Amino acid sequence: MTATTHLGLLTRIAFKRDRARLLIWLLVLVGLMTAVAVKFNDLYGTPAEIAAIMGTLKSPAIVAMFGAYPASGTPTTAEVFANEMLVFMAIMQIIMNLGLAVHATRGEEDSGLTELVRAHAVGPQVPVLATLIELTVVNLVIGMLYALGLNLAGMSGTTATGNWLIGLGLAAIGWLFGTLALVTAQLADHAASATGTAYVLFGLSYLVRMLTDVQDPRLTWWSPLGWIEKLTPYHHPNALPLGLMLLTGVVLANSALAIAIRRDIGSGVLATRPGRRTASTVLRGPWSLLWRRHYRVLLGWLLGIAILGAAYGTVFNTIGDILKTNATLQQVFGPAMVHAANHRLLVNFTALLTVVLSTVAIIPGLQLVLSLYTDETTGWLEGLYARSVSRSYLLFSYLGTALIASTLIYGISLGSLILTGNASLTHTTDGLTAFEFWQGFWGQLPIIWFFLALGAFAVGGWPRGRALLWGYLALGFISQYLGGLLDLPQWVRRLTPFGWMPAVPEHAVDWHVFGTLSVLALVSILVGWWRYTRRDLQLR
Repeated sequence: MTATTHLGLLTRIAFKRDRARLLIWLLVLVGLMTAVAVKFNDLYGTPAEIAAIMGTLKSPAIVAMFGAYPASGTPTTAEVFANEMLVFMAIMQIIMNLGLAVHATRGEEDSGLTELVRAHAVGPQVPVLATLIELTVVNLVIGMLYALGLNLAGMSGTTATGNWLIGLGLAAIGWLFGTLALVTAQLADHAASATGTAYVLFGLSYLVRMLTDVQDPRLTWWSPLGWIEKLTPYHHPNALPLGLMLLTGVVLANSALAIAIRRDIGSGVLATRPGRRTASTVLRGPWSLLWRRHYRVLLGWLLGIAILGAAYGTVFNTIGDILKTNATLQQVFGPAMVHAANHRLLVNFTALLTVVLSTVAIIPGLQLVLSLYTDETTGWLEGLYARSVSRSYLLFSYLGTALIASTLIYGISLGSLILTGNASLTHTTDGLTAFEFWQGFWGQLPIIWFFLALGAFAVGGWPRGRALLWGYLALGFISQYLGGLLDLPQWVRRLTPFGWMPAVPEHAVDWHVFGTLSVLALVSILVGWWRYTRRDLQLR
């Protein structure tokens, strides 16, 4: 047996296993990139239209969200496109790679499939190598399709060199973080920890990128995510970041392979601390058992999103200080009106961030609800089902924990944003009030509940539709996050609940929408519960 015995077979099996997931990602990513490129000529095809958007692109709020605008001189449509889309598409590409890498390695190991494979003439490196090949091929294909799509879009100001640099750059940044996830999959002793660790590192890279872009873009080189900005594909194309991504990815890939040889199957380098010999008094049922299993991950999400909110809050003073950028406004309009304008800018910025923070808060809750079906199919719940534990109690244990966790995560992130932002302001009167905090909180809360309720409905009534939920959540986020810059029609923005509620706290909470979403969430939960208590269990 050699180190690569059956590598080709396992690679083919990996592509067959993930073909549906990969096809969906390919269609979404390439379709989004190409569709936006086609639309950009209509949005920013003339010098006047470009000049109108330049002030927005250079504002600290947009820089924090999309990256610093690097070009000088007369900008082109293609340069505006690259500024708006590179960081966003990199984030989407990274999310795909993190999920794929962990699922194909640690996820398969947790389910016992890797142990069955390794029982044959298969070396310890082969599953990791097969995943590495899969990541390489998938990212390369998507990157090539990006470039071809941009060439076909015929956007003003594009060049073949710039198009291919974007395609290869996005492929490389996705592959880089995919190899990072391969390392965390070897370090952690189960998939949830591997995923959480990978996202924490990704989040740190995002925070460094955001803070350095706002304060001093020259420091953005310290963030791997920031390397994608430094490509400047249509303004002095720079291939150095591409080389850095590939070099770092090679180092991480070799590290993952080296660790895979040295660790035992089913274990991790960072082993979980041994538990008590006997259960504590609070570990008396499924609810407490669920909390015991997931509390580290949930606490990690709480800490991570609190840091994210605080990081966004640190740019409040830069966004809202109109006096610093134009002191004559105070003489013309008076201090009171200028401070009111500063306050309005901060409220508008917070309204956009509530969508970001609520989307992030939905992710761990939805993962927790959907894990009920995963735990069911892997056999982890068989011991509970064999005891006097009803399906209803088990379902509501998962759902209740998810609702509490996502609500807390969102509330803490919003509070962290506003408290840190207000503390950073030179003029404290410009800051957001407690009333505006509660408007932002209650405005997004029913949307969070609605998505978690859809998760309960999927687990109970339509398990095969679980993947569609993530697509629906992504549609809601993209339509609001990019809706203004892409001038999306209102009917597109209203396809998801994110478009039903007015932008809070910029506008007041629409309590009719609040009630409608709450009722829809309740109905979805009841239907999911009714179906779950009557369908056959999928014990494998």
